[in-house]
Amino acid sequence: MPKANPKAQWGSVLNRANHVEKYLRWFVEFCPVPIAMFDRNLHYILVSQPWVKTLGIPRLKLIGTSLYESLPKAIAHRHGLERCLSGGQMHYTAEIEIAIRGESASNFQWDVQPWYTDDGSAGGIIVASHPLAEPQTALLKQQLAEEIAERQYLEDAFTKIGTALESANDAICITDDSGQPIYINLAFSDLFAYSLSALRKTTDLRPLFTDEQTAQVIHAAVMHGGTWTSEIEMRDRDHQHIPICLKVNPVKSPSGEVIGSTYICTNIRDRKAAEAEINKSFAALGATLEATADGILVLDAIGNIIICNQKFVDLWQIPDRIFRSNDDSYILKYVAKRISSAQYLHQFGKGLEIDQNSFEIVELDDGRTLECYSQPQNVLDSCAGRVWSLRDITERLAAEALVRASEEKYRLQAEKLQHALQELKSTQSQLIQAEKMSGLGQLVAGIAHEINNPVNFIYGNLSYADTYTSELLSLVEIYRSHYPAPVDAVQVKLEEIDIDFLADDFVKLVGSIRIGAERIQKIVQSLNKFSRSDEEGCKSVDIHEGIDSTLMILQSRLKATPHRPEIKIEKNYANLPEVECYAGQLNQVFMNLLTNAIDALEEDAQANGTWQMVNDKPLWNRQDGKVSTILIQTEILTDSEITDMQRGDRLVIKISDNGNGIPDELRNRLFDLFFTTKPVGKGTGLGLSIAYQIITENHGGKLSFISEIGKGTEFTIEIPLKQSN
Repeated sequence: MPKANPKAQWGSVLNRANHVEKYLRWFVEFCPVPIAMFDRNLHYILVSQPWVKTLGIPRLKLIGTSLYESLPKAIAHRHGLERCLSGGQMHYTAEIEIAIRGESASNFQWDVQPWYTDDGSAGGIIVASHPLAEPQTALLKQQLAEEIAERQYLEDAFTKIGTALESANDAICITDDSGQPIYINLAFSDLFAYSLSALRKTTDLRPLFTDEQTAQVIHAAVMHGGTWTSEIEMRDRDHQHIPICLKVNPVKSPSGEVIGSTYICTNIRDRKAAEAEINKSFAALGATLEATADGILVLDAIGNIIICNQKFVDLWQIPDRIFRSNDDSYILKYVAKRISSAQYLHQFGKGLEIDQNSFEIVELDDGRTLECYSQPQNVLDSCAGRVWSLRDITERLAAEALVRASEEKYRLQAEKLQHALQELKSTQSQLIQAEKMSGLGQLVAGIAHEINNPVNFIYGNLSYADTYTSELLSLVEIYRSHYPAPVDAVQVKLEEIDIDFLADDFVKLVGSIRIGAERIQKIVQSLNKFSRSDEEGCKSVDIHEGIDSTLMILQSRLKATPHRPEIKIEKNYANLPEVECYAGQLNQVFMNLLTNAIDALEEDAQANGTWQMVNDKPLWNRQDGKVSTILIQTEILTDSEITDMQRGDRLVIKISDNGNGIPDELRNRLFDLFFTTKPVGKGTGLGLSIAYQIITENHGGKLSFISEIGKGTEFTIEIPLKQSN
């Protein structure tokens, strides 16, 4: 609810101050003792008429000038005067010689004391001057003339005072000791529609009051030397009520006797209307503040509470005894005591700049959490206070934490499902590939077995055929030597079959059949080595045999075609021991890497060269002169050369091509499942993914690559020589 500040009072403080200052000037001016008032810089503020007469300098020439200009000898008392100014000395007395009216010099005693401003600091000094000896002159005529001049000055002053009263905005009335008005200014006549003569007919001012008893109370109080100030309703000559701020002060004679009173009437009708509007605004503001869901606290520039709504009281659970005490500091101390952690609120914004907003999360001693926002309220570029808005977000934070926990739970479940799906895809691809390789291995092994039997049969009978051929030909030679002239039919047949050519070529034919049978036997052996259908589990094998058998199977792809030249194979084999591995799986890796290298070289050759006829012979021509080449290297890394966590000697196999290289945007996805750079129908995206799994998971090794656009790609296989159990 809005909290009113009882210390704030409405009133024309400025007008009251003007009247006080006016009477103070009269007091100083008509004081019979030479008195002068100075500011902190020892410049004249007020002077009495005797002081002016003593110095012989007009008042207007003194006001605003320095003490040392009118009295140079006062410089000797500078330290004493400055001590009074600083507050180090409350009273200072000194003797000083003053030239009266600039002629004869006399000694005076100065009584000096400081005067203070509203904040308690010294605003300047007041100097009272007393002659130490009676002047020994008889210039009575001159004094009389001065007194006449002084009277004339006073009359002029009264005239000026009358002019000032007539020009005042407030209605002013001066009465005698019986309450009868003796003077009213123009503003008074305009406000109440009375002239002085009309008002004097009523004897006193009772017709101006709605309650005549009030007029009597005021007159009695003032005549006893008191003052009376209040806001009341008065009425004009037409009996129209007027809200008035009334100030009544006594008028005293020089002896202190009350001889009359001064009524100062300020029309506050406009202010009352403004107050009504302000009250309506405050009512609307109060309703708005009470309707909001936030606790609102408004502080002024010095930290006093201007407004706080009921939500703020409920939010902080402020007891009634504390809130109803109307002690702002007590309430704010209670609020600050309940704060467990805060950056600005516990000091109510003392660390903030006058134009700085703030937002923070505040923890209370009962475990609740508040969201706190503040912004300054500036008036005419100066800070008039700060508005604090607080909201309890404990339940919201708990709900958000619950939502986050649920989101995290579902995220983990989604990750598990995604991982399971990935594993399922990987397992599926492995099963598919394993099934293909198993079927391929069985097919290759079966074909090799079926080919091997007739080949062995043929190869086994070739020795007998060679023997039989030799014997039959030797028999024919014997017949020809013993029967040089055979019968005509035999002679015709010998010429028809060209027995000499047949005898020579038949021996070559049998030799060719033997070479072909031996070639078929080697192919069958390569197929058996590649499929390893007769071996299960991890075996110690010759890696070079596996590479060579793979190259034997890929021999047809290495030969020249209408689209590219022959692909050359360069081998740089090290002296390797037998390596413990899954030979069939490793051969599958060699097959995938070599196939990819061949595909890359085919694409590069087709894009950069063509066949041309040179001397009636086809010749592959490309401008850069590159020869399509695959380089296969093997080596052993010793224990001292290995930097990873697994120690022990390791086998390194490098298969590189001099194709066009792999683009940068594809390198991070090269080993992803089902990712392929080949056109639809030519690639499945399984080769490199399965090769990576075979090397890393089945053999505990590494499969990596380096590639440079325009120069080629190199794949590196690294596996231990011995597999762990």
